Amino acid sequence: MTSKQPGESQSDLLWLQWTGSAGAMIMLFVCGMMGGWTSPYLAKLTSQDSPLPITSDEASWVASLLNFGRLIGAVPGAVSVHYFGSKRTLFLNGFSLIVGCVCTIVADSVIWLYVARLISGLCLGMSYSSFPLYLGEISSPATRGALVTLASTGLSVGVLAGNVVGAYVSMTVFAYITLVPTTVFMLLFLWMPESPHYFIRLDKIEEARKSIARYHPGVNVEVELKSLQDFIHAIQSRTFADKLREFNVPANRKAGIIVVLLYVFMQLSGVNSVLFYLEIILTKGRLTIISPAKMVIIGGATAIFGGLTTVYLAAKCGRKTLLIASCVGVAVSLVILGTDFALLSNGFDSAQLQWTLVSSVIIYHIFVYMGLCPVPNIVLSELFAPNIKNMAACFASISVGLFAFISTKVYQPLVNIMGEAYVFWMHAAFMVMVIIFTLTAMPETKGKSLQEIQAILHKK
Repeated sequence: MTSKQPGESQSDLLWLQWTGSAGAMIMLFVCGMMGGWTSPYLAKLTSQDSPLPITSDEASWVASLLNFGRLIGAVPGAVSVHYFGSKRTLFLNGFSLIVGCVCTIVADSVIWLYVARLISGLCLGMSYSSFPLYLGEISSPATRGALVTLASTGLSVGVLAGNVVGAYVSMTVFAYITLVPTTVFMLLFLWMPESPHYFIRLDKIEEARKSIARYHPGVNVEVELKSLQDFIHAIQSRTFADKLREFNVPANRKAGIIVVLLYVFMQLSGVNSVLFYLEIILTKGRLTIISPAKMVIIGGATAIFGGLTTVYLAAKCGRKTLLIASCVGVAVSLVILGTDFALLSNGFDSAQLQWTLVSSVIIYHIFVYMGLCPVPNIVLSELFAPNIKNMAACFASISVGLFAFISTKVYQPLVNIMGEAYVFWMHAAFMVMVIIFTLTAMPETKGKSLQEIQAILHKK
């Protein structure tokens, strides 16, 4: 859509776009820290010398309320983007994070932790409803993918940072530390201009011109303005009911079912349960060759490695191949992990099971973040036409929040009923089901146009 004029340097074009991406990355980094907070502090809160003792049932609520907040934050995020703009929505999220930190600092009962986790989850849900739109609105076509990828890395890096910091400091100190990147984000976004799309929707044409000039220096502002006006007016002419009716089209309905199922499969892998309860899992597994807290950190680092391999493999392998390989690796790791707990419950010497426990955790983190986590997002971006993609993304955000909340909340009750071994074996069996679905019902989208994908969906 944008075109450079002669003599324009690459740095002139990109610097404010990259600054916006860096700001979104910091926001997601803080959200990731809230996710990484869970494993070390659940272990501390449920220990005998806990400064704030909680029961296992209360721990399940502390773990799951983050995802419940993400669920209910998806829709307000989309509404806020419509009325206040994507940039302002992201900026306002900073205040939510501050409130969540303050609740943690003053927490003298589990209720304060519930509130803090719920607010942090709200911020996560609103962030995922706004940051892709913000970056899509300010970026040039050639940089859009890189900007979104950069911002998205903030979440996994934040999870690792939460694991590391949480292993060594108190909850109060953790909350104060979290305030630092939150403040940096808010100071950075305070002076960032709103996107031209937002100003055009409000018919503030002069402000839109200034925004285009700042985000895209060197382009023909009037040509870009006219192009954006035509695009936005075409979108605004379609009502919410019109967009909903698009899902009556068989191909779109099938695409929606496939995407929702992919997000269900992500949770059936146990990713949130393992992420949030990992230190407790390792402690119950009697890990001694390395402290459970340090193993959690290693798991977070291998998760980042798994995510980075996806950047390379997604360009080389089909989506189905990536998902099947991920399911196989996750199933193997969960079978090993479940067998480890079964042997322990039958009196097997834990000293002889140390490396099976460590290897299962490492294999799990690499493979779950190699396919089961990224593939639903990739397929979501490929199955839908542009006119309904935002609505599909909103539904997907609600779905992932709902399934993540359910899977996290029921983990501890299932362990109490069945024991760890059968819970992990159950997740491994689910992965076999996902492989069967992928082979028989999921379309391959790599390298195909939207028209080709729609034709495949019509045939299935």
